[in-house]
Amino acid sequence: MVFAFLNAAVFALLLQNLVFNGGFGMSEAVRIATKPKEFLPLAFTVAFFTGTTAAVCSALDLIPKVRGLTTAYHLLIYCAVLAAVYLGFTAVIRYGLKKKNEDIHRIGMAAVNTLVLAVPMINRRAAFGVLESIGLGLGAGLAFVLAVLLIGAGQDQLSQNETIPGAFRGKPALFVYIALVSLGFVGMSGQAMFV
Repeated sequence: MVFAFLNAAVFALLLQNLVFNGGFGMSEAVRIATKPKEFLPLAFTVAFFTGTTAAVCSALDLIPKVRGLTTAYHLLIYCAVLAAVYLGFTAVIRYGLKKKNEDIHRIGMAAVNTLVLAVPMINRRAAFGVLESIGLGLGAGLAFVLAVLLIGAGQDQLSQNETIPGAFRGKPALFVYIALVSLGFVGMSGQAMFV
């Protein structure tokens, strides 16, 4: 059981990094890499929502009536689960920890990240069990953390590089860097690329 959990987590983190390989959550990763103070709370909140939503949705898929539903109904169920997790988490943050509205806004941005809803759908297609789904969810959340760290490190290096032509400074150079890192992850995953 532990091996299945860890195998799915490492698979999502390194070999099938959904941020670099699939583009899920990429725009948010780029945005948050420019704001180091917001990085840790948002990144780990994405990891929390991804893991929790994956676990609950996988458990619901064990119910025969739910398992037999179409993909459209599954997506509605996954959205409802995400909404319930978000409302519960927000209630704890707002009333239990007495956080400000701006913190709750950041939590909302983490909850609606495309990575969060992609993971339950991937779990369903791969026919993962509950432990594998939790592993994939947490691995995907940590993949988001890794993506933000790599994008932030690349951005720092690119901003210090004086040899980059003026037309490529800033975002264009960052997007070329992200494309090259994505190619590296796709190469590590062993996927064939066709042009």
